[in-house]
Order: sequence, then C-alpha cells, then structure tokens
Amino acid sequence: MDFMFLNLDEFIIYGEILSRFLLMIPGPSIVNYETLLDMAKPTLSHVSAEFDQIHRETLEMLKKVFGTSGSVILIPGSGTAGIELGVRSSLKPGEKAVVLKTGFFGDYLAEAARRIGVKVDVIESPLGKGFGEENVKELLSRGEYDAVLLQHVETSVAVYNPVDKIAKVAKKYGVKVIVDGIASIGGMEMKMDEWGVDVCITGSQKSLATPPGLAIVAYRSGFIPLTDNETLYFNVSKLLSEMESTRNYYITPAVNMVYALYSSLNRIMKEGLEARYKRHEVFAKAVQEGLEALGLKLVAEEPFRANTVTAAYLPNGIEWVKLYGEMHARGVEIAGGLGALRGKIFRIGHMGEVTAHEIIATLATLERSLMKLGYRIEPGSAIKVAQEVLFIHGF
Repeated sequence: MDFMFLNLDEFIIYGEILSRFLLMIPGPSIVNYETLLDMAKPTLSHVSAEFDQIHRETLEMLKKVFGTSGSVILIPGSGTAGIELGVRSSLKPGEKAVVLKTGFFGDYLAEAARRIGVKVDVIESPLGKGFGEENVKELLSRGEYDAVLLQHVETSVAVYNPVDKIAKVAKKYGVKVIVDGIASIGGMEMKMDEWGVDVCITGSQKSLATPPGLAIVAYRSGFIPLTDNETLYFNVSKLLSEMESTRNYYITPAVNMVYALYSSLNRIMKEGLEARYKRHEVFAKAVQEGLEALGLKLVAEEPFRANTVTAAYLPNGIEWVKLYGEMHARGVEIAGGLGALRGKIFRIGHMGEVTAHEIIATLATLERSLMKLGYRIEPGSAIKVAQEVLFIHGF
C-alpha cells in the first residue's frame, strides 16, 4: 500500500494493522512507542544549546553501554558506515590484519580493510562455531598481524565470539582489536577498556532498540584514532570535535534520530545493564530450548550461541517461502538465511525491547505455522519448555 495516497482515516487504520505485527527479526528490532513519540518531537537546531546537551548525554550513556571512557562518534548512517569509519580510523595502508569470519557479514570487515590498502587474511570458522583463545593464540603467535577484526555476534548464523578472551590474547601480542558489535551492543556485555577492545562498532537498530539510521563507533580509553584525509565524510578529527560539542559543526546530526536514541538509552539505563543482559540471556535460552523441543537443529553450537538472535535449520520438506508466508499471515515477522544458507535456515531476533510475552507468541505462531505445513509436532511442546525457562528465571 502506498502511504502517499492514504487519507487520514486510512492512515490511522493502516497504522493499527501494522502495529499488530510482531517484529522478531534480528534488526531492525521493536521500538518502544515512547521512543517513537520522542522521535516525533519538533526538530531543534543542531547547534543549539538544548540539542548539544541531549547529544552530549547520549554519548555519555553510550560510553556506559560500550564500557569505555574513550571517545564515541555518532553519525547518520547504517552499521556499514560504522564499519568503514571504525576500520579507517584504526588501520593504515600496508598493515596486515586477520579477519575472524564466522558468517556472511565477516566479509564486510575484510572488504573495508582491503579498500584502504590493508593486507587481509580471512580465517573462517566451521559453520556454527566461533573462535576460541587457542585459535587466536595460534594465529597471532606468528607475529604477522597488526590487527584482528571480528564480530561479537554474527547475525547470519547467530554465532557469538568470546571477545573478552580473544582481546586478552591479542593484547599479549600487541595486536589491535576491532569488533563489529552491531548485533550485540545493548544486548550483550561489552567492556572495551577492561577487555582491551580498541574499536567497537554498532548501529542504532538492533539491541539499542532505535529505528535504523545511526552509526556508532567507540574507542578504548587511550586509543588514538587515525585521521583519514582520503574521505570527506569520515574526517575523524572533525567528527571528534563535533562530538565534544555540536556547535563545532561539521556534518549535520540526525537530530530526531538522536532524540530516539537518547530516549531508548534512558530506558536502558533505567532497566540497568546487568538486568538487561540477563534478560537477553534468559530469552535466548527460552527460544533455543523451545526450538529444540520441536526437533529443530540450531545452527550455532554451544558455547557459541548468541543471546540476541537464534538461527535454526528448516525441517525437511518445509520451504522457507511457505514458512515465512504462514508466519506473516499470523502477524509475526521472522528472517531467513543469507548467502549460502538462503532457503535453508530461519532466524528469530530476541533483542532490545522484546518481552517474554512476545517470545511465547512467536513460538506459538511457529508451532501453528509448521503444523499447517505438515510438520508433525506435539502442540505446545515449544511453549512448555520456554515457559519453564522463563518461570525459573522470574519472568
């Protein structure tokens, strides 16, 4: 339906229909209505004292989420823009880096590094597995690399990498650590200063529970970002100056998007980071054990399962297009596979503002959809297991 040709009454009705859809994909994630309303507030001047205060407080809250007292850059853009900025501000042409690839999006890190003249080796883990300390120690002990690039969570396969342990090994060998935290920040713990993560990248649209549109790059305390004079947009020195005060105007901030992020971060602070991470852990366990109760095989293996997204193989005889259609018809949106796994898996996001009720609703809808497609299950088997997990942990 084309929004441009709706009258007011039709727009309200269509909005009500859309609001009944349950968005359970691994980003964009559900956005709280308070955040959406805050986003709709009148636009302030980007160099006003009032907006400068909101922007400054937003950056301070982001530092808490990233676990750094270093600089944070917040710009209009996607997570991919964040990857490019993060890589360009930490690596130099001629340096050599290793990318620890666990899935589809590992190529983004590698390509960003190659484009600035970095020599890149890509080491790919077996499907469903992440990297451990020993893997990284073996790679870095050769003394070949200046940096290691990896994802905290690989969205395409729901694989988690133990960044704390990997960064510890990297620091032992004097190697820079650049982390794609797009699918984890705000839903899984990150302690950049403590762990030794030099650069961490995220976007607004996943566990930070804000609409898409903001790229965020954080730096470890004491890490000095490199100045990139090859691009106009990613001029780090000027961007850092603007982060000190929006009155040091360089690029126009996405004012209303910053309102939304400010609103969501205040909700995150109110919930408490420890409680938020625990909620994500419990919800992940409920989804994963619920899927296994249906006889489905998860893509990620233990101990590499993410707390923000779960991926499972489609049962034999069940086509992704048909499963998506059944779920969508019942008001629940899930995601399919990417790259080589397209048509072979499905993914459920359980990040950000997701509630226990929405976890149960998603699993119940999945049961009915699978049954409609001829998959033989005991109705309620996923629900029973998930309910037990939620109840045991106080939800």
